Amino acid sequence: METTRVTFTAKLDKYMFEHRLPKSMIWAGFLVICAYYINDGFTAIKRLFGAKETIIITKDGTLRERSPSQWSLVWKRYSKNKVAILSGSLVLITILIAIFYPILMPFGPVGTEPLFDAWNGGGSTTRPNIKYPAGTDILGRDEFSRLLAGSEVSLTVGIFSSILSLLIGVTLGALAGYYRGWTEEVIMRITDMFLALPFLVIAILAVSFIQRGTLEFLRQIPQSVVIIIVLGVFGWAGLCRLVAANTKQIYNLDYVNAARVLGASNKRIIMSHILPNIMAPIIVLGTLAIAGGILSEAGLTFLGLGSPTTVSWGQMVNEAQTELKLNPELALLPGFAIFFVVLAFNLLGDALRDALDPRLRE
Repeated sequence: METTRVTFTAKLDKYMFEHRLPKSMIWAGFLVICAYYINDGFTAIKRLFGAKETIIITKDGTLRERSPSQWSLVWKRYSKNKVAILSGSLVLITILIAIFYPILMPFGPVGTEPLFDAWNGGGSTTRPNIKYPAGTDILGRDEFSRLLAGSEVSLTVGIFSSILSLLIGVTLGALAGYYRGWTEEVIMRITDMFLALPFLVIAILAVSFIQRGTLEFLRQIPQSVVIIIVLGVFGWAGLCRLVAANTKQIYNLDYVNAARVLGASNKRIIMSHILPNIMAPIIVLGTLAIAGGILSEAGLTFLGLGSPTTVSWGQMVNEAQTELKLNPELALLPGFAIFFVVLAFNLLGDALRDALDPRLRE
């Protein structure tokens, strides 16, 4: 930090001296030097993700260009897709809103202060205006604040349920594809059983049982955690079959056989040689699973299985049913939020599939 401060000060003094600027113009030099540092940062990021063109010397003394890394090629293909950049930007903005929404909210998501502010555009079921850009609901709560707060629940459920299903599906799929025999038979029959279950019905029954069950400690679990567990436990079967098929496909490849001959353990072969080479479809399906988790959470809360103290987009649509004729925006705004976020994750998954496919060479 001290070296950076001295370097910055030295550059600033040098710039002021070379351009003969007075002390009162030091702010201009400060902005210029900051721009230099920002440009250096972008250059470093570009070098990190871009193709490296460093010339290396081989053992026989000849010069050769260094081959670009796999992830630099992936980034190159991804950055050329305008739809991918747009969807990725929308996903990033949504994640930032879900993290920093308490700073952005003008009112509390469950507070009724706007109900008593009819003189300034508030009240009950008011139209969007300058002070309340999304209007207010039937209880006088600010819809814009509730939209921001609902992003946290939707993304939390979507991301963590996807992580849970990935952990279960990848683990069981890798074990089934590698060990085969009875291990594969048992895991695949369990997978078929989960694929045959009606997901929505099972999810409704599971959430209702935990929420209204006789066990006191289960009712103390937050509703979003319950939905994450239900979606994660019942959403791994398709991924398990895919991982098992990919594992069986590369089981007898040369580099896997070489690791086996050199004495590598089964755990090391699976973790270091098999899973990294089937990571592309796992990443793609994980991204698509987030979109499915957001939709499932919205559906469950729309059916009334959410907590009344938790703000969710699906719950907002449910609460707006009685006002569809007079105030349709109360249902349209959270509905469009679900639509655009799910669409962004689906487009991001398609873009990652195209970028990670090694057969798409330019």
